[in-house]
Amino acid sequence: MSEITKGLSRRSFLTLGGVAALGGAAALAGCAPQASSESKSESAKGDDAAMKTADQTKECDIAVVGAGGAGMWAAVEAVRAGKSVVVIEKGANVGVANGSLAGGPFTVGSKLQQEAGIDFTVEEAFKHIMEYGHWSTNAAAIKAAVEISGETIDQFTSDFGVPTGLRPDNYGAGHASVRANFQSDPKDSKTQTKGEARMKPLQEFVESEGGEFLFNTAGKRLIMENGACVGVQCEGEGVIDVKAKQVIVATGGFLGSADMMLEKFGTFVNPLGNILSVGEGIDMVQAAGGQVSTQWGIAGNEFAGSNQKADGLYDRKNAAFTVGIYGTLLVNNQGRRFSNEGKFANLPLALGGAISLVGGKYYAVVDQTYVDGLNAGTDAWTLCGSDAENWRTGMMTLKGKALENVQANFDAAVDAGWAFKADSIEALTEAIDAPDLTKTVEAYNAACAAGKDDQFYKPACFLQPVAAGPFYAMQYEPSAWVTIGGIRTNDRLQAIDAEGAAIPGLYVAGADNGTLMSAPYTDYEGYSLMCAYCGGRLAGQYAAAAIDA
Repeated sequence: MSEITKGLSRRSFLTLGGVAALGGAAALAGCAPQASSESKSESAKGDDAAMKTADQTKECDIAVVGAGGAGMWAAVEAVRAGKSVVVIEKGANVGVANGSLAGGPFTVGSKLQQEAGIDFTVEEAFKHIMEYGHWSTNAAAIKAAVEISGETIDQFTSDFGVPTGLRPDNYGAGHASVRANFQSDPKDSKTQTKGEARMKPLQEFVESEGGEFLFNTAGKRLIMENGACVGVQCEGEGVIDVKAKQVIVATGGFLGSADMMLEKFGTFVNPLGNILSVGEGIDMVQAAGGQVSTQWGIAGNEFAGSNQKADGLYDRKNAAFTVGIYGTLLVNNQGRRFSNEGKFANLPLALGGAISLVGGKYYAVVDQTYVDGLNAGTDAWTLCGSDAENWRTGMMTLKGKALENVQANFDAAVDAGWAFKADSIEALTEAIDAPDLTKTVEAYNAACAAGKDDQFYKPACFLQPVAAGPFYAMQYEPSAWVTIGGIRTNDRLQAIDAEGAAIPGLYVAGADNGTLMSAPYTDYEGYSLMCAYCGGRLAGQYAAAAIDA
């Protein structure tokens, strides 16, 4: 897999449809391919941005760059408004992007919620989202997206025949469900509709209304005339100029660019989603004068820790991976604690990504007693005292779900070189080259004995001592389903310049849009997918309306 993706970089392009399918499938299987660390010189970057002579030219009302969740819904709204559309997609089909693979979107006021008697209002959701992000995002754009979130999930089923259901509120948002999924049987995750099965109906609708899809083709440069965007230059089988009255950029962020993630986050991040998204959309809009947002982060892996040396990056059923989000002792590369580990355990998606970025390459440290407890068939929530108040997520997701082959999995991780085992803490300190680990464990064990964490105030249920050897340290790296951060837009999702003025003809949606998602992420599950679907719908509506104005 690394050989396939070796050529991917922030500004490089692959026309390998098979890679796209592989990346999408691997993300769900916990076997995501690696982002490329290839970088380019400044002169090469300049050459990449230079316009080329087109082999052919197409014309349309609205060009959509990217056929993920945002791009597909943008195209749907554009053809609904009677506009001609060309969709440019780097992958081989509409089933490779995160929008076709992720579990399901956050939703308010859907028919599913109404039928379940869930009283969840736009006002409540909007206030919570904005307070969580400290009003650092675009309030009007978020309000508009939340307002249509219910009807968006309704339309998947009513208009396109894609089955939908409700997911339980695992993270304590306060309602029975704040998130939909795509399961024909809500009790059987194997019935999840994903890939082309989810998005092909939308494609067929767009095509039935005259829309055209260009697959294995990447948008590379925006065509600008007198300060306005009038099209996009693409590369696939030759160079194609798609001339358009309006352009919507929705290429999915930069999960596939190791160098861009290192630039933004200061540490390596394992990609778990679509690695075809390498920041090209953000680059294109910046080259056209668009400005970037202030929000940069990741929606982290809520199931486990991750390590690129591991087979498959992570496995939610493998204790060697999962103890990283169970509230166990976490230390940085100096052997010092860097967070309240209970926050990671309770809000692994909302805060876990941000906490992992603080840790960088970090370690979960446990002793043999803890491993033996899991190995004996006790689930992690019960092992930590069955504290429903202080570990709701554990109760919702781990209760009664004992891990198997625990000791064997720990031993395999040690053999693979991403976990370490030693008979003493001093030896473990030396093994992971973390000089302060011995002192940290001494202080931590004192806190465990006292039943109170005076350093970061972690709930007592998570205070499991590290006292009985041998001892283990699992090395983790941050991992992400999607990146947060991109182009700064106004409330109409138009890219804006350094003066705050809209760039005519240019809209940005999905993970390329840097004004809808906050960093840290929010504690509403499925929020990024809601931003993609609903942001795409809004961009399509706004672009169509601009043509008619």
